[in-house]
Amino acid sequence: MSNSTGHRTVFGVPAVLTSPEVSAIVADITELWRLTYVQRLSDLESDLELCRKFFDPLTRGGTLRERLAKLQETPQRILRASYAEPLVKDVGSGTLIVGIEARLLLAALQEVDTSGHTVLSPSVVAGLESAALAKYRSWSSARLDQVVALRTGNATEVMQAVSVGLVVALLVNRSDAPERAIPRLATDTLDGEQVNGAIYAGAERFASAIVPNRSGRSASEKRLKGGYGLSEASRRLAHRLVIDKRPVGDFVHVSSEHRNEVIEFLGADLSRRSALSEESLSDAFEQLVAAFRESAGKLAHRALIFERSADTRNLKDSLTAAFARARVRRERESE
Repeated sequence: MSNSTGHRTVFGVPAVLTSPEVSAIVADITELWRLTYVQRLSDLESDLELCRKFFDPLTRGGTLRERLAKLQETPQRILRASYAEPLVKDVGSGTLIVGIEARLLLAALQEVDTSGHTVLSPSVVAGLESAALAKYRSWSSARLDQVVALRTGNATEVMQAVSVGLVVALLVNRSDAPERAIPRLATDTLDGEQVNGAIYAGAERFASAIVPNRSGRSASEKRLKGGYGLSEASRRLAHRLVIDKRPVGDFVHVSSEHRNEVIEFLGADLSRRSALSEESLSDAFEQLVAAFRESAGKLAHRALIFERSADTRNLKDSLTAAFARARVRRERESE
């Protein structure tokens, strides 16, 4: 719908409308909504979330192409109305789609008195524009929010137990400095199989103690190079878990600068497991150490064993203390 009056508009539509214009816009948006989303209108919040189908910036291009290819052409009467962006989006081939702006405007028009002229006040217009902006802002920052939630320990899901165990195993080995880093080797070599097996032995034993009925990952996943455990640990710990690229290959270690922060992070994440007690965590740690020491010979010939019993005892005390502190905080927050 063109606007040649130069008057105030909302999403390209005049803020002052006659009763027939309101009826036409409501009918057209309703029809476009059905053609775009292949379903009838629902409540406002649910419908705004449905707009992700086409307008979420994180949607893959291939997915969008598939969805656009399935759309029906827009009726000529609606095309002749000359609606423009941002109320509608022309996606080519005589097809228009609608999204957030159209649904917000429709909600506003459905509440007005259509017995005479409809005037959308400046405050209503500002409210509609603000609501649209807020929704787009939340979508555009969604990936950032996910990353921040992961690295601050506030993600919806807890860290996988094997990933926690993997980092604890690195700490047990005192791989918290570049000179004590562990090489990330492929599992298709003898050295790679031995190194990965030694580190993952403790991680797997720890995870099984934390989650007794867990399904173990396949052998192909139990590797430092491309394996799930280290990948998730990297997403959660970010710069605190260092992947050091050297001419002879990649090496991994916990940042010495952030070592205590990593222990606090792991303790806090483990505290979110309601079924886990301090005693159970202590037992899981001991099982990790036992498995690590059983496999230590696989690393000894490569001069990659750095564990010290006194440091291991201190690590256990620090981890369980971090767990206990975080558990108390969570209990206080829930009161």
